[in-house]
Amino acid sequence: MLKKCHLSHARNHRKTDPLRRRLLQSVSAGMMGVGLAEMLSLEAVAKSESMTPGQAKRVLVVYEEGGISQMDTWDPKPEAPYDHRTPFKSIATNVPGINFSSLMPMTAQQADKLSVIRSMTSARVAGHKEGCQEFFKGYRFDSSFDFPDIGSVVTDQMGTDCRQLPGYIFCPGINMPNHVTSTGFLPASRAPWKLGTKNLGENLADPTWKVKSLQLNPKLSTQRFNQRRELLSQLDRSAVAKTESAETLQAYYENAVDLLTSPRIQASLNLSTESDKTRDRYGRDHRGCCYLLGRKLIEAGVRFVSVTVVQPPEHVNRPGYGQPKGVFLNWDHHEGIYQNGPCGGPQGNSNQERFGLPHPVMMPSLDRSFSALIEDMHARGLLEDTLVCFITEMGRTPRVNKWGGRDHWGRAMSVALAGAGVPGGQLIGATNKEGGDVTDRLYTPYDYAETIYRKLGIDTAARIRRPDGLPIEFTDGGHPIAEVF
Repeated sequence: MLKKCHLSHARNHRKTDPLRRRLLQSVSAGMMGVGLAEMLSLEAVAKSESMTPGQAKRVLVVYEEGGISQMDTWDPKPEAPYDHRTPFKSIATNVPGINFSSLMPMTAQQADKLSVIRSMTSARVAGHKEGCQEFFKGYRFDSSFDFPDIGSVVTDQMGTDCRQLPGYIFCPGINMPNHVTSTGFLPASRAPWKLGTKNLGENLADPTWKVKSLQLNPKLSTQRFNQRRELLSQLDRSAVAKTESAETLQAYYENAVDLLTSPRIQASLNLSTESDKTRDRYGRDHRGCCYLLGRKLIEAGVRFVSVTVVQPPEHVNRPGYGQPKGVFLNWDHHEGIYQNGPCGGPQGNSNQERFGLPHPVMMPSLDRSFSALIEDMHARGLLEDTLVCFITEMGRTPRVNKWGGRDHWGRAMSVALAGAGVPGGQLIGATNKEGGDVTDRLYTPYDYAETIYRKLGIDTAARIRRPDGLPIEFTDGGHPIAEVF
């Protein structure tokens, strides 16, 4: 990791020799067409004054968009009224006394590594964007100011353990997170690096998929690229005066070059380096590939990774898949939630892109991939210092609507945490027999955010400061979830 003093040097980079600076910029922008080098330069700096040793070194957030039904995952309700009860049974896990939905048989065998919070609420939230924003920021969606993403704050405070990669990465970065993400009052360099370039329709299961921002600029041939690197090397050996700030700036741009040329970094972004056994365990569909790539980035030392999944690719042959006004495969199942086929009905026909495939069709993919992630990270020792968070933006109504679906419901929902000292085999909080209202230990997205910061050792009592020096609380009145410490 680059030294803290480098931040002041980077701010003074205008003093760098103009020829050297132009050449460095040419090498970076000419290859990637983006200011990734500047992002790397600032994200590598850690503000250590508010840090204490934490149980977590890294964070992996799995965000499943659309609002997953709590009673069909972590909080089955076999005693709910018959007309509104899920048809899927409650099954035992590998922890006596803890049951999950029968749609999650593989995850049930990893329950001993999970703390499931059944009493999460986002009651004031009206929609997907608002719910996503609160979980990604730890602040009210209607706050009077724009607070940065949790991942932006974490990299601002801690930097990253992999200097060739940004500290905050979206894997791949699609749809709702793209709409809500922001760096607030932090520099633009704290923004997440999005491995995907399309808002919808990007399929990591496609064997030809690549991180497009790491491909050489089409106008820059390999020969010209090597010529530029050689010219830079010659300049470094010349009699041009070398200042500490100039050498620091050079290191930043060399990091960007390393991103394209380092075998280790390239391997962390290449799923083909994994064994067939591992690929099959995660699943070779879009979801499995996203989860596996998230693990690889954590293993490479990236500080904060958000896995964002919308479409399982086994259904890419559906008409309009991933296209505007086409089928949008997420968990927003307002109709036909328990059908064994495409969602239909009056709502779906009027605005089809909002609705996905039913829970029983999509859940096997999620169950396989999430259970594989926890199992794999445990086997590799990554759970020891990585906090894994499984979230969605809301729950679903305890009552089934007239179209056979469940609507938006923020009053009660479930999330799960694992790793970094989180006690496994634990249920936190409870809901009533219908799963619609919290009856014990209510928690909020602000508490969730506070828990992440505290797990990382960030002293939230110290406040985060805006550029004008005004101290701001890290969360909107959040308190750490005591049961996971």
